[in-house]
Amino acid sequence: MDSTRPAPAAPNCPYLAAARCAEPSRRPIWIMRQAGRYLPEYRAVREQMSFLELCRSPEASCEVTLQPIRRYDLDAAILFTDLLVPVIAMGVDVDYQPGPVLQRRIESASDIATLADADPSHEAIATMLAAARNVRTALDPQKALIGFVGAPFTMACYLVEGRGSKAWDDTRRFMHAEPAAFQKLLRRIGEALEPVVTALVAAGCDAIQIFDSWAGVLSADDYARHAAGPTDRLLQLVRSKGAVAVNFVNGAAQHVEQIADSSCNVAAVDWRLPIREVRRRLPDDMAVQGNLDPTCLYAPDDALRAEAARICRDAGAIGHVFNLGHGILPSVDPAKVATLVDEVRRHDHAEPRHPGTRR
Repeated sequence: MDSTRPAPAAPNCPYLAAARCAEPSRRPIWIMRQAGRYLPEYRAVREQMSFLELCRSPEASCEVTLQPIRRYDLDAAILFTDLLVPVIAMGVDVDYQPGPVLQRRIESASDIATLADADPSHEAIATMLAAARNVRTALDPQKALIGFVGAPFTMACYLVEGRGSKAWDDTRRFMHAEPAAFQKLLRRIGEALEPVVTALVAAGCDAIQIFDSWAGVLSADDYARHAAGPTDRLLQLVRSKGAVAVNFVNGAAQHVEQIADSSCNVAAVDWRLPIREVRRRLPDDMAVQGNLDPTCLYAPDDALRAEAARICRDAGAIGHVFNLGHGILPSVDPAKVATLVDEVRRHDHAEPRHPGTRR
């Protein structure tokens, strides 16, 4: 495996400055799932290969990662891969039909020991790391590269149920019926992902976002008891490697206090709570990412601009990374993204900052 580490983003690039609550040269913006099906250039690539083939090609993954950067001049690229790629290296094959289907499930405490570490030399991980090196080498130093892994709870959801679910009933049943075994599972997943996190940073990722896509199904007490700790150990690892740690918990209104107590640099939040309220409940040295409702991209341009401007005002100019509250939807008109980026840039120039403050 090629271990050459590309030069990282400049420390004063807008994304890194905002993530560390320094004053950025402009408010950074990137968009979850920004490399995806809403872009015609992405669809052209997908006409030539399947989703898994795309994930397994460093060259193609690099290309689709860079597409939205070229089109919109966004401030960060997020590496194109899939949340479940590390599961393959952990010894569980995944197929897409089109959603993910795991070829075996964790059904009992005895199954947990069968999960291997996600070895960076495994082909599934090595190709992802090669793509990261390609992207970081191609990116301007003023733009950050974000890698990601799934939070242990979200990964457990897929490993226990074997496919997507609305409420993850089998996972929560396991959690309540065998709490000690469930906590062991989350610890094992976190340990298995640690080599991936370390390798992503070494491959040039300036930040790692931990996606807890399904923790919104948990009560505040269950999240604190089971999910928060294993996620926090990964966030601590990211920071120990010198990268920005981003904690994204989808549907997280009931978990804000736990997020505020976590080790992240950046709390990424969905649209369900006003960003002003989230900001009030976070520590002063924790940045916030978000939080436009993705469906606002279907609104008329004047309404879209007004909502983007409101979020910019309510979040303040320091320690804010503009983003959607979840992934962009495939049917969005790419011109709407251009309008959104233009409004964030326009607001950034129209509203003077007050150095050293959030406003």
